[in-house]
Amino acid sequence: MTDDPAGGPPLPRALLVVRNSFEHDARVLRAARALQSLGFESTVLAVVSPTEDRRRQTIGEIRVRRLGPSSVLERSVYRRLRAREGRSREDGSAPAPRRDAGAASGAPSPPRLVTRLVRLTTTLAYYRRAIGVVRALKPQLVHCNDYNTMWIGVAARLLVGSFVVYDSHELWPDRNLRPEPRWWLLLCEALFVRIAHRVVMTSPAHAEVMAERYRIPEPVVVRNIPEIVPEATPALNGNGPTFDGPPVAVYVGGLLRNRGLEESIRALALVERVHLRLIGPVAADYRAELEGLAASLDVGERVHFPGPVPPTEVVGALANAQVGLALFQPTCLSHRLVLPNKLFEYAVAGVPVVASDLPMITRFLNEHGLGVTVDPQDVEAIATGIDEVTRADRQPLYREAAARAAATLDWHVEREILKDVYRQALVAAGA
Repeated sequence: MTDDPAGGPPLPRALLVVRNSFEHDARVLRAARALQSLGFESTVLAVVSPTEDRRRQTIGEIRVRRLGPSSVLERSVYRRLRAREGRSREDGSAPAPRRDAGAASGAPSPPRLVTRLVRLTTTLAYYRRAIGVVRALKPQLVHCNDYNTMWIGVAARLLVGSFVVYDSHELWPDRNLRPEPRWWLLLCEALFVRIAHRVVMTSPAHAEVMAERYRIPEPVVVRNIPEIVPEATPALNGNGPTFDGPPVAVYVGGLLRNRGLEESIRALALVERVHLRLIGPVAADYRAELEGLAASLDVGERVHFPGPVPPTEVVGALANAQVGLALFQPTCLSHRLVLPNKLFEYAVAGVPVVASDLPMITRFLNEHGLGVTVDPQDVEAIATGIDEVTRADRQPLYREAAARAAATLDWHVEREILKDVYRQALVAAGA
């Protein structure tokens, strides 16, 4: 524990571990603030990235420490690997399969074995440094975000007796573009869910799978609902956006394969005037592929890449769109059962939705009536859905439904669920 600067009893320490740069991770930021409200001293342990290389930072009262290459050799390997991958994702996982990426860039791709060895080396170096932070900080609570941080949670429990929360944002062994052997992921996760004192999930369907798969109590579900700021949220303050120019369809989140981006671009060729705004980080080679596809369909001037925005600005970036897209492809179990945070972000922004006809997504849209679901692999159905939602006589009805949904979606409810988990850690620590 750390002495309270006000002279009171020492503050319990909490370490939130995430394998990204913590630039755009709203869930981790909200969790850190929830811990602070309970009297924890919160530190986020993240990683450096091509766009954020500050090793130490303070956001409000939240301390951020970023791990990165520490030796000249490690830094050289890191830079070369990042350059060859051309990535803007910072999750530290293995690279997604690419289609002729080397040919597109003019640079030869490294042998697969070399890439795997380099990744293994950098991952082990990351774990070594992270465990060093755990030993020095001795946190009472360690909140591990996703599978790729849980070995740190294992070390924290065994070495310093931390209360460990495993917050799995998806079904990691069944996720999109999984490069690792599934049997290994299942074996490790079976250990993780038993080492962790509490398991947290983002989708009720994911939680059911996790409970049945590992024969554990059903994990706690904390949905990825954004914090509502009424003055910045047209859906709640009665001052709806003013639309000038052609209709806009928007996608927000990581620009990754199997998120329906290609299908969305193809659908543009079937609808008139609509522009597509893709908001989020994207690998350079994948962006080039999407731009090439748009150009080949003669819709290049209607596809825009404004880049990622900070978590606090997401709702504002969405508010002037007429339709939000959530076209997850049913390529993996994690996608088929997903309840994505973009649905909540669209609702809070007052934006109607065209989304995949998948169980949790369909249930959410049917419950609130704020859009239509379609076969995410059917380009004509996507185009019809966009046309339906953007029609002048239908748009006001869907926007009203989005406003009603936004009024029922409250992060403070989810925060209390999460705080109950943290309170258990306080009890365990005797604080």
